Amino acid sequence: MTAGVIIVLILVGLPLLAWWVGGRRFWNRLTPGRGPDPWGDLMRSHRLSTSEAMTVQTAVSKGTALDDERLRRAAVDLAEETLGQLQLWPENGTRAQRVMTLLFVVWAVLLVAGTVFALAFGGLSDVPWFGLLPAMVAFVSPIWMRRTTRRAIELNSGPPSVTPVQP
Repeated sequence: MTAGVIIVLILVGLPLLAWWVGGRRFWNRLTPGRGPDPWGDLMRSHRLSTSEAMTVQTAVSKGTALDDERLRRAAVDLAEETLGQLQLWPENGTRAQRVMTLLFVVWAVLLVAGTVFALAFGGLSDVPWFGLLPAMVAFVSPIWMRRTTRRAIELNSGPPSVTPVQP
C-alpha cells in the first residue's frame, strides 16, 4: 500500500509541482545572461505593430522599398543588423562559432579540391554530388541575402520614390 502511494505521488505529484514552479513569475526576472534581442529591440524602438514588423521583415528579405517613412527607417535598421550577422567570419562570435566557421571553410576547400580531382582523373560519375549541392546552397544563399539586404538599404535610405501616374 505504501509503495502504491509513493508511486502515485511520484507520477502525479512531481509533474504538478514542476508545472506549478515553472509558472511562477519570478522566473522571468532570473535571466541575467539573456542575450541580445535585435528583433524585439527593433519593434520597441520604432514602435512597430506585429503586422508592421512583418511588413518590414518581408521588405528587407525581398529587397523592396516601403512607402511609410517610419517603416523605411525600421527596414534600414533591420537590414544593417542583418548585414552585420551575415559576415563570413564572426567578429564578435564565440570560440565555438569561429571553430565551426573554420571547419566549414576547410570542408569547402577539400570538397572543391576533391571535385577538381574527380573531374580531372575520373569523370562526372566520381564527382561528390551529395556534398557539392549543399555546398553551393551554403555559399550562394548568404551572397543572395547580402545582395537583397543591401538593395533594401539603398531603396529605403533615400526619399520615397514617387511613381508617376500614367493618364
